[in-house]
Amino acid sequence: MKPKITVFTPSYNRAKLLPRVYESLCRQSFKDFEWLIVDDGSTDDTKAVVEQWGDAPFPIRYVYKPNGGKHTAINRGVQEAEGEYFVILDSDDWITDITLERILAVWDTVPEKSRFAEVVGLFVYPSGELVGNRFPKDVFDSDPAEIQTIHKVWGDKFGCHRTEVLREFPFPEDLGKFVTENLVWYRIARKYKTRFVNEVWAYKEFQPGGLTANFLKIRLHSSAATLTYYSEAVALALEKGYPLGVVLRNSINYVRFALHARKPIGEQLRQLKAPLFWGLALLPALGLYLNDLRQPQEGRIPRRVT
Repeated sequence: MKPKITVFTPSYNRAKLLPRVYESLCRQSFKDFEWLIVDDGSTDDTKAVVEQWGDAPFPIRYVYKPNGGKHTAINRGVQEAEGEYFVILDSDDWITDITLERILAVWDTVPEKSRFAEVVGLFVYPSGELVGNRFPKDVFDSDPAEIQTIHKVWGDKFGCHRTEVLREFPFPEDLGKFVTENLVWYRIARKYKTRFVNEVWAYKEFQPGGLTANFLKIRLHSSAATLTYYSEAVALALEKGYPLGVVLRNSINYVRFALHARKPIGEQLRQLKAPLFWGLALLPALGLYLNDLRQPQEGRIPRRVT
């Protein structure tokens, strides 16, 4: 019998952190889930650590693949998943004892599930401090693009997707080793809604060598994915009639990273498809570009990761 939920953990050289994830799963009040670990080419003892949990009170599946980036691990996890719902639980995160139970309880309140992609709750730091800010209401239906750009919600959040939706929207694997999750979340937002709830579901502990801490460096080294994301964010903002400031902000970031990538102006205009905003973005983007050149690229966690 297939489990209701697949809890998915992508891991790259995080063997020391996995026991904390495992312990939080052992404490779950809801038991009908599997833990799927996709090892993205680790060189540490991840496999040995996982194998010691052969008597776990829930099914554990370990899948090894060559290193390709977190987004490729997510794609593999979605392909392998047996659960109706898919929870991404990173190796440096852990969940409350009732998180899976609460996730399903919230799904039960969603009308017309076929119109919704996910339900999303809150992260806190180990200290109990909220990561980012809260949603506008305790129960709020929106989508990831609107919640960030219109309602000014920021900071990492913890969610649960319908697995079939993630199969419908795989991450592109031809854009380099880093693809921001927002690229796919925004694509999903064109078709599906999200139910946001002001409940704490997980704990977040950023790692010094993680994706968030190396925000700028990773985006500079993944220019194809970065430019695709910002060009699509501009298109989505125009399509949905978001305030012009939202369009301009994404245009500025597009031009900023296009300058880093030495992308010719003609190619920029063809990809961005918003020549007016390209022109308005040029000077502020140049300022950000020059500032980037003066800044260290590692160890800085931005206030907003978008």
